[in-house]
Amino acid sequence: MITTRTPAANRFPPIHPQPHATPMPNQTDKTLAQLRSELLATFSAADWESYNHLVGWLRDKDVAPHALKAGDVAPDFLLPDADGRLHSSEQLRRDGPLVLSFFRGGWCPFCVAELCALQAAKDDFESVGATLAVVTPETRDFPRQLKQRLGLNLKVLSDVDYGVAVSYGVLFRVPDETIAHYSGLGFDFGARHGSPISMLPIPATYVIDVHGRIRSAFVEPDFTIREDPEQILATLRQVAATPSPEEPTI
Repeated sequence: MITTRTPAANRFPPIHPQPHATPMPNQTDKTLAQLRSELLATFSAADWESYNHLVGWLRDKDVAPHALKAGDVAPDFLLPDADGRLHSSEQLRRDGPLVLSFFRGGWCPFCVAELCALQAAKDDFESVGATLAVVTPETRDFPRQLKQRLGLNLKVLSDVDYGVAVSYGVLFRVPDETIAHYSGLGFDFGARHGSPISMLPIPATYVIDVHGRIRSAFVEPDFTIREDPEQILATLRQVAATPSPEEPTI
């Protein structure tokens, strides 16, 4: 079974700025939708302006529709993890499906919420034979620091020079207005990515079978929305029940 999932526009209720909201409590028993609501409640007026500008810009540019979809062949890659060890896509999906999730970086609270949710679901993924890997444009010591800070036991891969995000069609050049907003918050993409060009991936999650065929794709320009691990697990069970009959032809 091959599926592509695009979130419905009304998947989450509209949320309006709250001027005196307190930071989100560190709770791991909440859904990603609940954490999203709490994080959005902490937005300042400048955060809301930047958020609306970036999401609107991505939708106007039709970035997401050009990303790889269910049924496509997943590009092969070789990337270093947080400790400098290299991992190939062939090796990661050798014994079962690969869950590959692109995230923006450890500076993004929505990415942090997603990573913690994926960490909590890791054992469930592995129970059906799947391997989980997350991909970030951050390089240098940032991925290792992120793992230590969050207590993650995940394969955090650095997309050096943005090559993998490009091949999946989820990369975009960050608009100047967005760069200015995050620079004002103290985030230097060039320093974090080791590149003079400020690029980011649209957060996306792919399930890839052992033959390298994409069995599901979740790509959403709104960076506050991520795929729920329960949906990923349901897809993995479908993949186990309906294996791909043969390798894809490139």
